[in-house]
Amino acid sequence: MSKVKTEILGPVISDFLKYEATPQTRVAVAAETGTKAGKFVEYPLRGKKLVALTDEADGKVIVQPLNCIIDLSKVADADVKAATTGKTLDALKKEGDAYGIVYQGTPAA
Repeated sequence: MSKVKTEILGPVISDFLKYEATPQTRVAVAAETGTKAGKFVEYPLRGKKLVALTDEADGKVIVQPLNCIIDLSKVADADVKAATTGKTLDALKKEGDAYGIVYQGTPAA
């Protein structure tokens, strides 16, 4: 009998991005080696952090900086608190609101 190798796929963009006005505004930004989807990365044009939608490849990840809905249910609560100067989910929501970013869901413990 042959052995079947089971692979578990990581999260995909649609796990985090529930809606976007247009995919044409997605941006590749620099990220540390090994950054995974769902982690926050610096968006240099604003000096704020956004959720990485992809795993790091060639030193970059994809983010959606405008008019979108982000589901935080697969994002660690500690990452959410570290991503904003206010250290709270409400502060993150307020920062995103100015750019049409809506954060939904409860971050994972």
